[in-house]
Amino acid sequence: MASELDGLRLLNVGQVSELLGVSVRTIWRLSALAEIGRSSFPPPLRLSPKVVRWRARDVQAYLDALSEGARP
Repeated sequence: MASELDGLRLLNVGQVSELLGVSVRTIWRLSALAEIGRSSFPPPLRLSPKVVRWRARDVQAYLDALSEGARP
């Protein structure tokens, strides 16, 4: 059951920026580009107007695609 929950884990913008090794501002830029179809960055979940999270599994899939040479 713990491994099932790991895939459902939600990350805040600071955690995503740490995983990718970029600034928080870059995460917001990637997210904005994804909204207009210019990036494959995963869309966030908006839990409320001020609470935004990303699924850990979506961020991992994005990183996997980058490491395989897919264009972000």
